[in-house]
Amino acid sequence: MTLSAYRPYRTVIPMVTSSAPDQDARAEEHGRLIKERRLDLGLNRPSFVAEMARHGQDITPDYLNKLEGGRAPLSRASLPVREALRAVLGFSSEQWQEATGLYVAPTASPHPASAAALGYDVPDTRPEIPEALQEAARLYGDNPAFSDLRLPKWQELLANLPYKNGPRDAQEWLKAFVEAQGKYEPR
Repeated sequence: MTLSAYRPYRTVIPMVTSSAPDQDARAEEHGRLIKERRLDLGLNRPSFVAEMARHGQDITPDYLNKLEGGRAPLSRASLPVREALRAVLGFSSEQWQEATGLYVAPTASPHPASAAALGYDVPDTRPEIPEALQEAARLYGDNPAFSDLRLPKWQELLANLPYKNGPRDAQEWLKAFVEAQGKYEPR
């Protein structure tokens, strides 16, 4: 066959409608849900980001802004990020799945502090206070600058923070306390 005789085979390709408008609408709906619940909890973006960190997920205020604006679809967030969002916002697994239509990890439950903030009846789930943290409270708690270290709410907050290599002695717990004072407010 010569090049001049070649005729390309013509196929009719059906028009495929994009689901992008549906995805955009869903992302905006999820964003409104997150923002409204965050505001109901009285959390500004930096506070919300700090709560996410307490749940082991570091997100930026910019990413939160994109989620709330529907420019970063919640459906594309990793499962750990979605679970932390759910916990900080105080949704039960069932409520979250119903509200978002997204998969929920089967063993996940709302963080007690976040759920309590929404008025849910939450069982007392106080963490075990490490002996070295108790020792730090005894050693440094008489100093007015560190007196809050004696408060159970601060000890619980410190015991619940996700540390990569947790404090091992009283001096390291004191350092963790000083760092936490500027970032967190115990409940």
